[in-house]
Amino acid sequence: MPKKADFEKFYNENMDKIYRFVFFRVGANKELAEDLVSEIFMKALEKFDTYDEKISRSAWIFTIAKNHLINHWRDSKPVDSLPEVNEEGIENSSWIKKTLEIHKQLLTKREIYDLLAKLDDDDREIVTFHYLVGYSYSEIAEMRGSTEAAVKVAAHRAIKKMRKII
Repeated sequence: MPKKADFEKFYNENMDKIYRFVFFRVGANKELAEDLVSEIFMKALEKFDTYDEKISRSAWIFTIAKNHLINHWRDSKPVDSLPEVNEEGIENSSWIKKTLEIHKQLLTKREIYDLLAKLDDDDREIVTFHYLVGYSYSEIAEMRGSTEAAVKVAAHRAIKKMRKII
């Protein structure tokens, strides 16, 4: 049985990263992000006896977060409201529109969202994890079942694509 102190340490080490990951995935909706992160860590606490730091330091909680978000979007969105992509490749879903409205005065953030929307899913995920959420290349490699070198190369290529867009 895991100790309370062990989970508390795990929570303190991972809460900020998971919050930032969720926050960007829910269109900067603070209340929704807080609710989802709370639910994610409740699930983690329930299954904490299966956590093995030697096997997966951050991949374990990341997997829980990713699956919880998938379940959230599946359960909260009707099938006919899936995101559409316009000719520029920017998603026209309601959450991205809301996010852009929230940040109208913050041009830099809006530009970041626009740039990220123009990347493919893998590139967007790597850029988000490393530059916005703060995961290290080794943590991302662990989550993706890849090598650190492959993640570094993918991140470099994604940033290069973003620079071309700018």
